[in-house]
Amino acid sequence: MTVFTIPLISDNRNRVTAIERALRKGLSPSDTVQTVPMDTYDEALDYLNMEMPDLACIDFSSCGVKPYKLLDTVIGDPWLLHAGIIAFCDSRVEEQRLDELKKANIIDVVSSEEIEEIVPKIMGIIKSNRQILFQRVIGMDIPSNISAAIQLENDLHASSCYANLLANFLYTTNKIDRDGKTRFAMVMHELLTNAIEHGNCGITYDEKTRELEREGDIQRLIRNRCTDPVIAKRRVLFEYTITDESSKFRIADQGVGFDWRAVPDPTSETNCLMSHGRGILMARAFTKSLSFNEKGNLVEFEVAHTLPEHCVMPGIFRDIEPTIVAAGDVILREGDISDFIFYIVSGRFEILVGEHTVSTLSEEDIFLGEMSFLLEHRRTATVLAKSAGRLIKVSKREFVEAIKKKPHYALLLARLLAQRIERFNIAHTGREASV
Repeated sequence: MTVFTIPLISDNRNRVTAIERALRKGLSPSDTVQTVPMDTYDEALDYLNMEMPDLACIDFSSCGVKPYKLLDTVIGDPWLLHAGIIAFCDSRVEEQRLDELKKANIIDVVSSEEIEEIVPKIMGIIKSNRQILFQRVIGMDIPSNISAAIQLENDLHASSCYANLLANFLYTTNKIDRDGKTRFAMVMHELLTNAIEHGNCGITYDEKTRELEREGDIQRLIRNRCTDPVIAKRRVLFEYTITDESSKFRIADQGVGFDWRAVPDPTSETNCLMSHGRGILMARAFTKSLSFNEKGNLVEFEVAHTLPEHCVMPGIFRDIEPTIVAAGDVILREGDISDFIFYIVSGRFEILVGEHTVSTLSEEDIFLGEMSFLLEHRRTATVLAKSAGRLIKVSKREFVEAIKKKPHYALLLARLLAQRIERFNIAHTGREASV
């Protein structure tokens, strides 16, 4: 059973009702969706600040909720306000404007007439990929290696959804930087789209060009092709493996393939305005080890992860110079008195009580030394660096001043402590102990 609590930010009551119905349609009867409708900017911002939801639905046709101002706030501190956003709109102009907002954590853009059809598909994708949902999801242990093999239907919304989910995850787990996030999402979307359009559905470059020139709908072409039951049954196999060092991807369609060697170079003066070949060009520029099979219906590539100093960081810590540590360095000593906490940028750290190792922390654990920091006790453990790393040392005064400016950081620390206690209970009793 999965429980989703989702804010619905819109001043259009009929739209809220339609979205609620579609959200539930995309899940199984054992799953629970708790929707929280809100129709003002202040109410929505307060909810995002305090509740830090995994997913939010925002109606960008609702002027009363000031949706773009709300989005600017989310973009301003993406590490904390980490909701993945399903955006709703009424016009093609609005869709294009939202597509250009690459810094936002928008999972997909849905027009009003698509709600009943598309939202259930998005929820199905989200449920089956909870492990990569969005940013540093508080209360969730992120494994160091993540692998998945997925069968995609012939639907461009699916390619957009997967591209954005993975881009958000890699960015907010410090594996790619902000520019890398934008490039990755574009590359992944282009390659998945090509596998659906040209691979499975056999849409030619000329057909697509004519449709684009008259501002048509490529999804309509795909639906027309899928009236053929043979084409409708085709799927795109999408596989990925994410490790600490890099992410590897494999995309295979069930079409006849294509001559990838003959794709015109979009960077040449003759072809610079063409709309084709962008996926391959961007993939070659941004990835490494890009290769096609002989038939041309399978592509494999790898994305090297960015050094942590270029990655996302909490807004309140951006102006504090990190401390560089080497493997074997003593970070904290048992019995010491101190009034600071460490934010973990990178590295692995061993926690010892006496001579016994009780835990190992890394950047996924976010903070180091929070118990003595909060309780004003002597340090109850020694911390050793198991690898080279970078730490940001935050004094109690700096943290309190930050909380005055952004009170939700106190909630963040409280949730982190609850997560650690829950892990301890499970490790020692085999079950959760929530009271």
